[in-house]
Amino acid sequence: MRPIIAPTRRGSFLDLTEAITGAALLCGFAFPVQWRYGFGWADEGLLWYASQRTALGEVPLRDFFSYDPGRYYWAALIFRLTRHEGLFTLLASCAAFGAIGLAVIWFAMCKANLRWTWRIACAIMITIALGYPRHKVFEQTASLILVALVFLVLRRPKRAIPWFVFGIATGAAAILGRNHGVFYVIAASLGVVFIAVCERKWPAGRTVVSYVAGIVIGYSPLLIMIVAVPGFRDAFVDSVIFTKQWQLSLPIPFPWRLQLGQDSVLDALQAISISIACIAFPAIYICGIGFAAWAHRTGKLSRSLTLLAASSLAGISYLQQAFDRADFGHIAQATLPVFPAVFALASYCGANAKARLIASVFAAVFCLVCLGAWLPNEPVVAFSRLSARDPNAVAWEPISGKRFAVPRYEADVLRAVRATVDSCGIGKGEFWTAPHFPGIYAYLDAKAPFWELYYLYPRPPEFQRRHIAAMTNTRLILFAPEATVDGLERLKLHNTYPLLMKDITRHYSELNVPGLPQGMKMFGATGALRCREAIETK
Repeated sequence: MRPIIAPTRRGSFLDLTEAITGAALLCGFAFPVQWRYGFGWADEGLLWYASQRTALGEVPLRDFFSYDPGRYYWAALIFRLTRHEGLFTLLASCAAFGAIGLAVIWFAMCKANLRWTWRIACAIMITIALGYPRHKVFEQTASLILVALVFLVLRRPKRAIPWFVFGIATGAAAILGRNHGVFYVIAASLGVVFIAVCERKWPAGRTVVSYVAGIVIGYSPLLIMIVAVPGFRDAFVDSVIFTKQWQLSLPIPFPWRLQLGQDSVLDALQAISISIACIAFPAIYICGIGFAAWAHRTGKLSRSLTLLAASSLAGISYLQQAFDRADFGHIAQATLPVFPAVFALASYCGANAKARLIASVFAAVFCLVCLGAWLPNEPVVAFSRLSARDPNAVAWEPISGKRFAVPRYEADVLRAVRATVDSCGIGKGEFWTAPHFPGIYAYLDAKAPFWELYYLYPRPPEFQRRHIAAMTNTRLILFAPEATVDGLERLKLHNTYPLLMKDITRHYSELNVPGLPQGMKMFGATGALRCREAIETK
């Protein structure tokens, strides 16, 4: 039976050269523009701290709270190569990972024979999308690579080697994040169904065997860790059991749920764009699959429509990631397959003048919606707007040898903590912060006293007792007792860690630290602080 698409017209070497060069140039331009704006001491801070500890030889999940270990080993590798573990280096490692994803999808666009204008337009839009959320570039890259892998097997559905490569990538993706492994398997399953519908025949059993064998090989590094690294197996199993508590759901911001209120024009346009995207993106995926299947059944399938099908199958697989907690941060990290889907369709319509006009208008409207959704959150845009509204709202703070623009509130906290740590001679293992500021450990080049880094979930009494025991040498504490997620009272520290909070009130005294913003509290071990500058207790 004939393959789904014909052989490519241009050599792979030229395609690969274009993809790598183009991705390097675009990401190499975007990174210098964006890197110095912002420091997210929560999620981004967790990535930074966990990568630091991994580079020092600690094991993610076992030695500290983390997600699956793949991303930390990637950043740790860059730390080792550059001999620098600062925030700038972390962001550079993220940008490099994003460039890999861009190069892979660019190569797929070349193989799909997309017109060069559409390839460049798509690559520019993806580069913009990779700018936010920048610490979630691993999710974005994984979704782009999935598009290329599905495209690979749709081109040659009968051959075992493409399925074997797909399987290896599935296992590797699961090391990056177990959810990615699930999404890859879903996409592979949908691909099998798509092929069966188009070919009127299920793929041969050897393709399934090849895919499963590839998964085992791709996942083997983590399997080896489970067997060979002491304590990792139990930590991994515990993390799997705890997975269901990792994320709180938020409703999908459909247009009928919009409440614009007193938003600025740009904020209102962003909210409208996001709400449109929540309907348009799934619709593009569904229509793309249907159109590609119809084209195949009628003998009109082209390489660009195969890429449309691959993008749509991959995109549908990631919708759970986008819409389970449907703030724009999660939507933005899981919807990048829509870009090659739209531009593949636009390229397909280029042969007919009328269809080309319609496709061009559709692509232009699509780009405007995406720009309206993404641009306000791009670091350089977000901080430019903040500074324009109030120049005093932004401060330039030295972080690991580089100056970063951060919100004034955050800068005041960092300066107060740094001054107190230096004045009181706090050691690297004598500082603790909560509930969600792990980036401050990395900022201070300190080690958390206990495994937990994200205090967002209720923990049993025995867990809290172990935490208390681990804080024997802790002399300085920074925490925000009223901080919570989604305004939920039940997730405040006095409800999630009552035993720990009681122990702090017994053994620590609140400090009156100059410059510490409202909402933050600093405590010192009673009778154990000896500071160069007098710090009063409250």
